Amino acid sequence: MSKQKIDPKLEQALTRGDLAMRQADSARATALLRALGKMVVDACETIGVEAFTSIPDGDRIYDPDQGIWPQTLLLSLDGPVEQADPDELRKIWLLANTTATTFRVEWQRADGKVGRYDGRPLETVAFLSDVDIPWSDDEV
Repeated sequence: MSKQKIDPKLEQALTRGDLAMRQADSARATALLRALGKMVVDACETIGVEAFTSIPDGDRIYDPDQGIWPQTLLLSLDGPVEQADPDELRKIWLLANTTATTFRVEWQRADGKVGRYDGRPLETVAFLSDVDIPWSDDEV
């Protein structure tokens, strides 16, 4: 059997196009996490709580892993993320396999187990900041 030849220009175009799409999808995931972080910081500020966020290595190109974008938004309510106790950080990911924009929050509970919460943007902001949001994600 002979191997089918692929035009080198076609192969190069398809490879570049695929990389551009992966890069755009990954950048979108990071942008959504940054926007959520800004919303949480602003919401916390309205009740006098200082929140700090960080997205380490957020600008790298990622592919979803088991339905979750690997970029992690770290949230600290106890000072800058870099100085906070790792057990006090909330970790937020963007879910990749949902039709609506949905985030997953994980944190270390007092009983030693990991807590988990999945929600849409405004639900997640309300959950993380404990601020009463006057409308829901369905009304936006």
